[in-house]
Amino acid sequence: MGASGSGKTSLLNVLAQRMALSPGYTLDGEVRCNNRVVDSNDFGKIGAFVQQDDILIETMTPRESFEFAAKLRTNISLADVPKKA
Repeated sequence: MGASGSGKTSLLNVLAQRMALSPGYTLDGEVRCNNRVVDSNDFGKIGAFVQQDDILIETMTPRESFEFAAKLRTNISLADVPKKA
């Protein structure tokens, strides 16, 4: 995907509108999806991204990590999470 420091995480933070986590940031423009402006409340409806592995539980498989995130972030019943993940 690119070398360390090439801006991958920064791009994802802009798309997810998490730039407030970066002190001193400036951003100009707008984020669009299918030519519609995406505001800070909308990104979670159309996408998500998993942070770098240093904050994940290293004993979990990728599937377990996604299921764990789905249980925390969605209103899907706990029984249905494995079916949808």
